[in-house]
Amino acid sequence: MNRETANVLLLLVGGTLIKIAADGSYVRYVKPGLLQYLVASGLVIVVLAVAAIAADVRRGQAADDGHADGHRHSTRPYWMLLVPAAVILFVAPPALGVSSVGSSTAPQTMTAPEKSAFPPLPDGAAPELSLLDVIGRAARDSTGSLDGREITTTGFVVVTADNGEFDLARVLITCCAADARTIRVHLDGNVGGNLDGIPEGTWLSVTGVVVPGSADAGTNYTPTLTVTNVVRIPAPANTYAY
Repeated sequence: MNRETANVLLLLVGGTLIKIAADGSYVRYVKPGLLQYLVASGLVIVVLAVAAIAADVRRGQAADDGHADGHRHSTRPYWMLLVPAAVILFVAPPALGVSSVGSSTAPQTMTAPEKSAFPPLPDGAAPELSLLDVIGRAARDSTGSLDGREITTTGFVVVTADNGEFDLARVLITCCAADARTIRVHLDGNVGGNLDGIPEGTWLSVTGVVVPGSADAGTNYTPTLTVTNVVRIPAPANTYAY
């Protein structure tokens, strides 16, 4: 790769990092806690690119690609490296959603979880819990904090392929979208009538009671929620769970 191509690639990559950090779309790729590192990386890359371009301009031309005989190879393959960065810069891909979710009723592969005591649920009727918290409590809470308690959680609806029933899902990322996986709970009760005509991927606020013991090895630790109420909601600005 000659210096001209390398410099433009650096400038485009650095500019892309700064752009997605500034407009908030970075949460489609990494968790929010990495924002400061993303900005710092973008600034460093841009500074390096500008410094290299300025040095080449002072010399009057871009440096050769390092071949002493003056023979220049085609740079066309290297320019193709600009395409992914340009796509993110000008046409930001959407966050992972229902299209990335499999149709299995038990997608979250887990080993037998170690039990521990979770904090009590918040006071009040049907407290709001994240889907990840619901799954963790159902599978690992030694105090049975969910038993007999009505809760509310949110996610997008998925129709399971084997029986046409419904799950509530989120896409969980640990660091970035590359390590994304699906978490979900199975919806039971009078769900069908509430979800008639609602397409997959629709975001819902679901109220219900977790069936005790439903998050076991037989369900791959996917709990079942007996639904008492379903409300259609807009998708959140950040659709991932952490």
